[in-house]
Amino acid sequence: MEYKKLVLDRLLDRYEKSKSFNNENSRRRIMLKMTRGDMPEYDIEKPLVRETFNSVIKDLADNGLVGFEWARYEEGNIIEKVWLNVSRVEDCYAEIGRKAKRAVLDSLLERITDLKGKTEDSWILSFLADAEKAIKEKSSTAGLLPVDEEQAMAVLKALDYLRTLDGGQCLERVFSLRCFNDSKYFEKKVKKRLAGIIRRYYLNHDLPEEISDDDILAQVGILQSPEQVDFKGGIVCKLGGKEIDFSPFIYGVSLNADTVRNLTITGMGSVRKILFIENKANYIHMLNENSDETLMIVFHSGFYSPVKGVFFKKLYEAAHPYGIEFFHWGDIDLGGFMIFRRLKSSIIPSLKPYLMDREAFERRIKYGKKFDSKYAEKLKMLLENENYSEFKEVIRLMLEKNMKLEQEAFLI
Repeated sequence: MEYKKLVLDRLLDRYEKSKSFNNENSRRRIMLKMTRGDMPEYDIEKPLVRETFNSVIKDLADNGLVGFEWARYEEGNIIEKVWLNVSRVEDCYAEIGRKAKRAVLDSLLERITDLKGKTEDSWILSFLADAEKAIKEKSSTAGLLPVDEEQAMAVLKALDYLRTLDGGQCLERVFSLRCFNDSKYFEKKVKKRLAGIIRRYYLNHDLPEEISDDDILAQVGILQSPEQVDFKGGIVCKLGGKEIDFSPFIYGVSLNADTVRNLTITGMGSVRKILFIENKANYIHMLNENSDETLMIVFHSGFYSPVKGVFFKKLYEAAHPYGIEFFHWGDIDLGGFMIFRRLKSSIIPSLKPYLMDREAFERRIKYGKKFDSKYAEKLKMLLENENYSEFKEVIRLMLEKNMKLEQEAFLI
């Protein structure tokens, strides 16, 4: 155990969170009560530990870095209090080789300023503005960036590289290699924090926990695996100047991202209804069971990616003039409702739910899953939102039964 580092680190942590950090005139002591839980490592029942701590603290005091006080009637035996000599705080940082918080914040401000000058993405600029404001006004990253300098810089580096994708895509591990020369660094150190930033500043939605970090990252082009679009339906398209009729693909088809971007849908063939399916198992089931040539099925997955959004938009623009109906089949839960709403509000205003109503819920209620009070409160909020009017009856039943239902229940 590095006793000197332990004591000074603990005192400096308190200093950096105190008013003294911003107010040099503050007279309040930055103190550790050694025998009252502030330093549990100071075990007075173990003579070697106690005496080593005492010796280290006396040396620090002799050098003017700290002050201390013996416990009453225990002078020379038990230290009760240790406090930081704030006038020598820079020397305390140097003593243990720790970078001063002020220097860390200055480094972050410099990096933020550099990044602001290079990016044109409004959501990144908005995040950087908030981080800059927090550092300048609160002398803190305020949770926007990690406290650890290395990790904070890594997040900013990821944002810097992200802007260069310019709407393109990159596999997560390749992204990590390019940014950090380590294929797993992003996943271990940056992924969760970056996904949180994207949720708040790019998507600007109160997304449920069911929407995974992988789905969130896919919105800005960071993918777990190459993106593709899966469907079954007899649409007619043009690609590279050649016409393609998809009606013979009775077992379904998968298109990669570049194909989707360069594809033009020129005709709908015999298709008269289009059904988006959230879950892969349900999509495969419909793929095998459905023989209706007038029904086109499309694998939606969760929170759809930009590439899927491009395909969905092309599909809607080609089908809408013919009065073709659009349906969406998803989980009867918060995530399913929000996924439906996003598709409807962003691309397909005529979208209707399929097997997501009160009757469908009642038929499969024995396969439902219980939810907690926090989840129930979020459902109640949807009742007050007109954007979810299609689901009000089933939401009331869900709240009554305290249950939600996954789409796979309809395969049983």
